[in-house]
Amino acid sequence: MDNIKNQLLAQIGNSDWEPNWTVGGMDWFAEIRQNSTGEVWLCQRPFTKEAFAKLQLPTGFSRTGIGRAAHDAAYFRRSPGAKVDGPLDTLEIEGWIFSRVAKPGMLEPGFVDAIVLLVDKYHIVQFKAGRTIEILTMEDGQDYVPNVTELSGMFHKPMKERLLPKGWTIRNETLHQDLIVEIPCPARVCFFKSGHGFHGPVVI
Repeated sequence: MDNIKNQLLAQIGNSDWEPNWTVGGMDWFAEIRQNSTGEVWLCQRPFTKEAFAKLQLPTGFSRTGIGRAAHDAAYFRRSPGAKVDGPLDTLEIEGWIFSRVAKPGMLEPGFVDAIVLLVDKYHIVQFKAGRTIEILTMEDGQDYVPNVTELSGMFHKPMKERLLPKGWTIRNETLHQDLIVEIPCPARVCFFKSGHGFHGPVVI
C-alpha cells in the first residue's frame, strides 16, 4: 500500500485518505448497492467470492457483484455528489470497510450483449509499464480502458464469448511506461456478459 501510494501520490492522490485507494492489484473486489439511492459501495481490499457470499449486509443494501480488477491500483477523489475532493464516505460491515464510490444512471437502450450506462464517479486508475491491455473503441470513436476482466453476480447467465456491438472494436496496447488515467465524470461504462468491463472515454 505505502509503495503504491508513494508512486502515485504526486500525480493523483492523498495518502491520508485511506478509504479512497483501491489496492491489491488485479484481485477480486466486492461491491454492494444502497437500495434507496442506487449508489455503489466498494470494498477497497481484495475479497473472496466465498466471503462475499457469507457477508451479512445491513438492511437496505444488496449485493451488486464481485469483480476482478483490470488495473494495478486506483483512487477515488471524492464520493459522488461531494462538492470537493476528500475522504470517501465509508460503511463498516463485519470488519470490512466499504467506500461510497459511484452512482449509476439509467441504462442506454439498444444493446443486447452489453450493459452501457453513465456513472457518476471520480476515478483515477493506474496500469503498470510492461503490461498489454485491451482498449475498447465504441461507436463514438473514443477509447475506453478496462476496469474489470471477470465478473460474478451481475449476470445470471454469463457468456463465454464476448460479442461487440456494431461499430465497436478492441485493440491491444503494450505499455512502455505507467499509464495513469483519470476517468471523466460522469463516466460512460460498459459491462459485457462475458464479464469484461470498460470505462471512459479517455485519451491514450
